[in-house]
Amino acid sequence: MMEKDTIVRRQTMISGFKVTEPTKELTTKDKTQIQILKKSMLKKENELMESLFEQNSAYSQTISTLKRFNEYKLKASREQVERERKLSKVIERSIKQNLKTLAINERKLKVQKFKIQDKLERTTKKLLISEKLSTIGEHTTNFSHDVRNPLSLVKTQLEILQIKLLKEKDPESKIAFERIFHALNGIDNMVEQVLDYAREKPLQITETKLSKILKLCIMGIKVPKNVKIRLPKENHSISCDEHQMGIVFNNLISNSIESFEDGGVIEIKVSNQIDNIIIEIQDSGSGISEGVIKKIFDPQFTTKKKGTGLGLASCVKIITRHRGTINVQNNPTRFLIKLPK
Repeated sequence: MMEKDTIVRRQTMISGFKVTEPTKELTTKDKTQIQILKKSMLKKENELMESLFEQNSAYSQTISTLKRFNEYKLKASREQVERERKLSKVIERSIKQNLKTLAINERKLKVQKFKIQDKLERTTKKLLISEKLSTIGEHTTNFSHDVRNPLSLVKTQLEILQIKLLKEKDPESKIAFERIFHALNGIDNMVEQVLDYAREKPLQITETKLSKILKLCIMGIKVPKNVKIRLPKENHSISCDEHQMGIVFNNLISNSIESFEDGGVIEIKVSNQIDNIIIEIQDSGSGISEGVIKKIFDPQFTTKKKGTGLGLASCVKIITRHRGTINVQNNPTRFLIKLPK
């Protein structure tokens, strides 16, 4: 019975047709035919199963191949993404570096532009000063000859008159002479300032004690009783032209005295550095306005009614020829001179 059911199921699976049970008892012949059919069906079944197994193996190989292909494709995609990511980082670093370089170049250009503008301004200023100096120089010789010679004659004659009149002990005449000589000295100083600025004598550099120059300078200045000058405690030596440096100190100290309304103190300090000597001249005056301090070293600029505007300009010229610098600061007013050793 089991064999019969198996045959029927196999027949159904192979043919797809429904097999009905026989209605009557099978004969020997029928049984023999059934056995033959059964063997035939079994053979067919085995062939069919082998065919299915072969097809299943090909299918498996195909699936495996597709799987490997997909894995390869996925791997290739990942590698491509990784390459693009690395390339993107390289490009990003390159862009950042280029931007950084551009920023540095831009700053350099700004600095260079500022330097060029500053150099142009200084060159223009020097050119204007040279033009002014040239104009002053053209008239210096005639000015000196036309003013100083008659001035010397007037002073000589006044000294003779003074000697005669002072014998009579006339106090009014004494005061009058003092005023006259003061005015003449003022004219002589202005002439000297013009000459100091216009002429350029070769420097006579010597090793000199600073205290010596300052003392000689102060001896030639009329210092009021209510003005006190404090000299530096240290007695430093400087390499300079004594006469030219005396002109500088004379101008600076005289300007400080003139800035006082009711007297004051002028303090001179010295700082000895490795390569330079710093000389500081500070006064207790009312200070300098911002508008004036910007132009204070310009030639022909002055706030005095009878000034030439060449005193401080001469100081700059002399200090520059000594390869030094001069600057001014405010509150309190102090001039800083830096001279190389």
